[in-house]
Amino acid sequence: MLKELELNIKVRNTLIFIKTIEEFRLMKDLEKLSGRLNYQFKEWNFGDDQKPLEFLKKINKDQNPTLYIMRDLNLFFKEDGVGLRLMSTLKNLKNILKNQKKIIIVISSIRKIHESIKKDFLILDDPLPNYDNIKKAIDDFLQRNNLEQNLSESLKDRIILSSLGLTIDQVNKIFAKTIQKNKKLDEKCLNQIIAEKKLVIGQNNVLDFYDVSETINNVGGLNQLKNWLKIRSKAFSQNAKDYGLPQPKGLLMLGVQGTGKSLTAKAVSSLWRLPLLKLDIGRVFGSLVGESESRIREAIKIAETISPCILWIDEIDKAFAGMGGQQGDSGTSARVFGTLITWMQEKTKPVFIVATANDISKLPAEMLRKGRFDEIFFVDIPNEYEREEIFKIHIEKTQRDIQLFDLISLVEKSKEFTGAEIEQAIKDAMYIAFADSEREFTTDDILVSLQNTVPLSQMKKEQITELRNWAKESARMASYEDIKKSIKPTILDNEIIY
Repeated sequence: MLKELELNIKVRNTLIFIKTIEEFRLMKDLEKLSGRLNYQFKEWNFGDDQKPLEFLKKINKDQNPTLYIMRDLNLFFKEDGVGLRLMSTLKNLKNILKNQKKIIIVISSIRKIHESIKKDFLILDDPLPNYDNIKKAIDDFLQRNNLEQNLSESLKDRIILSSLGLTIDQVNKIFAKTIQKNKKLDEKCLNQIIAEKKLVIGQNNVLDFYDVSETINNVGGLNQLKNWLKIRSKAFSQNAKDYGLPQPKGLLMLGVQGTGKSLTAKAVSSLWRLPLLKLDIGRVFGSLVGESESRIREAIKIAETISPCILWIDEIDKAFAGMGGQQGDSGTSARVFGTLITWMQEKTKPVFIVATANDISKLPAEMLRKGRFDEIFFVDIPNEYEREEIFKIHIEKTQRDIQLFDLISLVEKSKEFTGAEIEQAIKDAMYIAFADSEREFTTDDILVSLQNTVPLSQMKKEQITELRNWAKESARMASYEDIKKSIKPTILDNEIIY
């Protein structure tokens, strides 16, 4: 942005507006720029005793090339006596100063300019710090505080990438908090960064920030999907960028309800150490004209601001069901959908999308087109090996000894049960045992719970069969089809502790 600004100063663009959320850092940059171009540097702000009109009237008296920085002047651009005179004065100065080396630069954190004067300004956006800016901030911080620069290159890279989307001031505060707590700049800095990014979400009505406690170890089975995620766990690193590796766009998990799709979305965030945002499509739609389109654009903007991150869109099939039929919302759904998929196709920011769906028939064909996602995974009802894993995970969550349970019987009697149904059966068994003199629950209690459950695979047999048939031709299996193969994972699978 500074190079573009310098060029426009040299060609004497008299009125320039810069939107920034780092006013003090930008002020320092502008002061340095003025010195390099042999311009004087003068500032006006709200705290100044001079009224803005008085400041502007003195510009004609200056004899030297000058950059006039006016902070938040745009907030005076109103249709009242002061505002109208102010805008009129600026329009006059634009013509008067065009042959002089005098430039008025308005900076503000709010991109709001009255329509009557908007066309008179050159409008620029001051971008957030890039990789090199943050790397320099780390080096400067360590040097400024006389700290040993003993960060490994890989950890420094992770800190820099995680800090993208924050200001230099925010980054420095995060480093200071980490030093105060841990007496050194270490991996715990990443948790501070995620906490700071959570504040960026604020009171947004469409996006939710998730504090992830689930890990990939809490996901039973799905070894092919885990393997795919593991391979891409370093894809957002600087080394990957230098290698020329394309950034992964996202994945769609399609399958039966209760098979761990949402759990996996949370686990991706933990595995990759990236913030997790959930986009609630239902909250995108508003009653006012243009409100829905504005909300989806704002959600996209926020996701890009705090990227790299994971953007989770749960049950996307329900959100855009019936897109191909008659619409009763004057095309709002189509416009929101169009904005979303166009961004998915063309996005350049490191936002990895994890979408889940249960019903392929409700998904618009455009969503399944190549380029929207890197891969579409079909998540089926767990096989024997996976059901054993799921029982182990959920029994161990209750702080019980897994050796006290007959896993062979449990796996045999839970055929065609989903992971969610197995989890619920264990909870029901605990209720049974607690009601019976508060004793410990046993294998028999779980078997009773399983016997009393009608699994989803029976209730929606035809729908699941249809889904499986589609997946054979159009998706990749999240689990190994051969149970024996899943018992003997690949080398990459061995890196993940199940």
